[in-house]
Amino acid sequence: MFDDMVDIHSHALWGMDDGARYFEESMDLCFMAEESGTKTLFLTPHLIYWNQAETLYDVREEKVEELAGMLEVNGADIEVKKGFEILCDDDIFNVKYFKPYTLNESRYILIEFDFFKSNENDVTSWCNYLSSFGLVPIIAHPERYRFVLDDATCIERLSGNGVLFQINAGSPAGMFGRREAEISCGMLNSGYVDFIGSDAHDLFSRNTDIYACMEMYPEFIDEVLLKKAAVFNPKVILNDEPYSPERFDYISNI
Repeated sequence: MFDDMVDIHSHALWGMDDGARYFEESMDLCFMAEESGTKTLFLTPHLIYWNQAETLYDVREEKVEELAGMLEVNGADIEVKKGFEILCDDDIFNVKYFKPYTLNESRYILIEFDFFKSNENDVTSWCNYLSSFGLVPIIAHPERYRFVLDDATCIERLSGNGVLFQINAGSPAGMFGRREAEISCGMLNSGYVDFIGSDAHDLFSRNTDIYACMEMYPEFIDEVLLKKAAVFNPKVILNDEPYSPERFDYISNI
């Protein structure tokens, strides 16, 4: 569909979390992304425990350098960028320095929560805390959290606080469930999807082939808004530029 996509969320860096297990798998995920039309792939391993953050950072630096070097040797036409997917809970209030853990060391920070225990009030508090450091929180896969599935209008309220959203490429295709598909499709067509990410973990069940997911999207998905989320919007992260989202409709209409 598009040949210059930026995938801001993947677990394609081997041996860091529950994603790619081996170096060869990381290489294959990168080649798959390239063939799918992705020109820039963010490597965003899970950061769950802050007492391990510095060690994870050092390991990530070494592995990204090794992977990027081998991709260049093999003539791959894809660029890899660094980041983390940060699990937020009340421990976040003890952290005072986030810059090494943001996306491409920009103002944008990719975050997630417990899928079942998190609630809107807690998420708002965590996002406000991150914003107080001049950061812009990007909530990974909002369509999959229980509190969003129960009341999708919370997306509007979180957006009003300056929060951005990244849906998983497989969600509008129904890969995570019918309600998740409804919410992600509704978010797309109402302008509440700022970014799309593969959230790739392996070569099979959830991989970097975003194009294959898009081929299964419903016909009513606005292709212009889809391209903004997959191609144009991520460039504000790459360039660390400000971004003002455009919302077109109410989530209550989903």
